[in-house]
Amino acid sequence: MIRKILSSTFLLLFVVGATAFGQAKIGYMNTQEVLNQLPERSKVQQKLNSFIQQKRQAVQQRTTSFQDSVAQLRENQSAMSEQEVAQAEQRLSQMQSSMRQFQQSVQQQIQRRRAELLQPIFDRMNKAIAEVAEAQNLDFVLNESTSNGDKIVYYSAQKRLNITDEVLQKMTETSSKN
Repeated sequence: MIRKILSSTFLLLFVVGATAFGQAKIGYMNTQEVLNQLPERSKVQQKLNSFIQQKRQAVQQRTTSFQDSVAQLRENQSAMSEQEVAQAEQRLSQMQSSMRQFQQSVQQQIQRRRAELLQPIFDRMNKAIAEVAEAQNLDFVLNESTSNGDKIVYYSAQKRLNITDEVLQKMTETSSKN
């Protein structure tokens, strides 16, 4: 939260400072809107969903194995010595710890895969933003909102230059060429 406030304050001071010295021309865009309207976004989402499903199955297999081991211990516990029960509980504890680590690893793998799949789109978006900004002689282009809906720009004049549609058009043009 503090990081958001500091980065927003820094951005605001930077823009205000640049505006005070040279009447900076600022454009705004909504990256989430561009991402949502791109046709290849659905392909990326399908690939990501497939990857997530594979990983969920692997996690589910480990979870089932762990649950089976717990059930087996409960069934056989009365016929086991205290030492055998303690050893079995220790194995279960290790299995549970291993399972948690595996789940964390899977989450990291999903995040890496998401970034890997989206990177070409972000690269094209950056190129399209640069082309539109240069064509319109913009000094800055600010993101209108973050992925969770928080505004990056808290105030702007009613008459602002929104380049979202032009960036989307550029990306659609380059998408059809690929």
